[in-house]
Amino acid sequence: MKLIVRAALLTLLTALFSGVLMAQEKLTFRAPDESAFTNYVTAVLEEAYRELGIQLEYIELPRIRGEQLAAEGTIAGELGRTPSLEDKRRELRRVPFPLFTFDVVAVTDRRRCGFCRPGNYESLAYVNGMDAITKVVNDLAETPSVVTPTDLEQVVKLVEAGRVDAAFMADFQYQGSSLSSNPNFIIHQLSIEQGFHYLNEEHARLIPQLTYQLQKLKESGRIEELQKVYGVYAEKPAQPLDASKPIVVLGPVQKGLTNADGTGVLWAFAKQVFPQMAAQLHPVVTSWQRAKQMIQEARADVLLGVRANQNIENITLSKYHIGYDDSLYLFMLEEENEGPICVSGPRFIEDLVDTQRPFYRADSSLDCFALLDMERVNGVVDYRDNLPDWTEKPYKQQLIAEPSPLFVAFPDTQRGRSLKQAFDNYLFSNVNEPPQN
Repeated sequence: MKLIVRAALLTLLTALFSGVLMAQEKLTFRAPDESAFTNYVTAVLEEAYRELGIQLEYIELPRIRGEQLAAEGTIAGELGRTPSLEDKRRELRRVPFPLFTFDVVAVTDRRRCGFCRPGNYESLAYVNGMDAITKVVNDLAETPSVVTPTDLEQVVKLVEAGRVDAAFMADFQYQGSSLSSNPNFIIHQLSIEQGFHYLNEEHARLIPQLTYQLQKLKESGRIEELQKVYGVYAEKPAQPLDASKPIVVLGPVQKGLTNADGTGVLWAFAKQVFPQMAAQLHPVVTSWQRAKQMIQEARADVLLGVRANQNIENITLSKYHIGYDDSLYLFMLEEENEGPICVSGPRFIEDLVDTQRPFYRADSSLDCFALLDMERVNGVVDYRDNLPDWTEKPYKQQLIAEPSPLFVAFPDTQRGRSLKQAFDNYLFSNVNEPPQN
């Protein structure tokens, strides 16, 4: 009987002790805002903790509330914060492994303020509790009107609606937001910050072991693998530009912007800016198809007038857009026929037309409109400025795309990246406003 009682007690104690162990095998943190970058950071930490036999759990909390609970020890700590956290939350201990680096950026609408340089904002918004941004704001020469919502989505809505001049945020927050896919918004780097993992002092005993596991992940190349998995890439470095080589600039013919005779808003802009970077400038007027092939093959240095959504391979776009193209229209005769839709511009135009008809590609706008007048095609997709002077036929006009920002494209090569960096830096430092159409 005694043996039975002892066995039962042993079983009970084992179960209780196992329950304590199970409780210790889980740590809870505030869930970060969803993005590729935060998914990468949590993946790194989860692998390091897994080696210690610890599972991570997350709960949704506002940033300030999560910080308070981490300091109280209600949750285990903060996944990733800047060192300024230590100044106000002394209960939190830093894990001395630089977990990530990020930029604090200003996001602005170019349509409201041109190049929108820092220091010219009357109002701004950022997420409440972001210490690195608070420091940047406090360091501004003149403090604007500041709004600090509790989450990023509210900040994004404020700047999209034009209720503030700028949104300050981390670059990974910007990349994960709808702002990054809107080419009307541009960013300026305000500061570079490092992020660390923090634990409440109750868990300080884990810090040496966790630091060791993180270092192992780095040395084994696992951190680099996770960066690739989550699409977190460092920008390719650019070397100083070799100014002795001439800069070859391509200008696909677009009326008013890059005219065939070398005039136009974008040609004038190129002839103003690029001679500041190299001894010679070689402008080349050509068709869109040839220009695209030349820039992809790095047989030219610059391509003027590229939309962000054209998805051209092997290129990198300028930081700032330098103009806007015009609205695109579908021109048709009063009586439709069975012919195709004629286009002569970039391929992206075809994606803008909601039609089941095939497309016919002509060499020029004039060829398209001649075919339309002969009723050989059903319609033409083009700009109003390209309407021929000689036609007397009335056309039905349907708007299919509003004006879109135009960028400068460079080959994604060492020279191309160097030229892009020189171009972006020159514009920021020396050009007051982008060219106006």
